[in-house]
Amino acid sequence: SFEGRVEVYHDGKWGTICDDQWDDRDAEVVCRQLGLSGPATVTSEGDYAAGQGFILLDDVACTGTELSLLDCPHSAWGQHDCSHAEDVGVHCSPEGNTAVDGSLGPPVRLVDGESTREGRVEVFLNGQWGSVCDEGWTDRDAAVVCRQLGFR
Repeated sequence: SFEGRVEVYHDGKWGTICDDQWDDRDAEVVCRQLGLSGPATVTSEGDYAAGQGFILLDDVACTGTELSLLDCPHSAWGQHDCSHAEDVGVHCSPEGNTAVDGSLGPPVRLVDGESTREGRVEVFLNGQWGSVCDEGWTDRDAAVVCRQLGFR
C-alpha cells in the first residue's frame, strides 16, 4: 500500500504518468496526496509492471510543496513522448507517516485558500471533485483532513 506504479484519473479514464523530469519532489506530492507524510522516492524503471492504455501526464515538475499532482506544472493531458516502459513508480516510506491502517477514504484537497495549507475541503468521488458541506463540521473533522493531507 506504500508503493507502486502511479496512475491518475482524468476525464473518465485512468492512465499512467511518464517519468520525464520526475524526481523525489514529485514522488513526495503523490505520497502527500495519498495521505502519507514520510519521505518518498522514485523507483527504478521496470520495478512495477508497465501500465496499459492511456499515458495521461508527462513533464510533471512539482516543487515538492503541492498538495496534489494537479497543482504541479505538467504537459497537456494526454500529450507525451513516452512509452509504458517509462511509467512512474513511487515508494512512500511508511516511517513517520500519519496515515492510519492505510484506510484513508477518498482523496482530499484544499482549494481557493491563500496558501497550500488552507482552503475549501473537496473530496474525489465517482470521478469528480466536490465540496464538503460544513453542517456539523468541527475542529476534529478539520484535524482529520489535515492529517490525511500530510500535515501534523
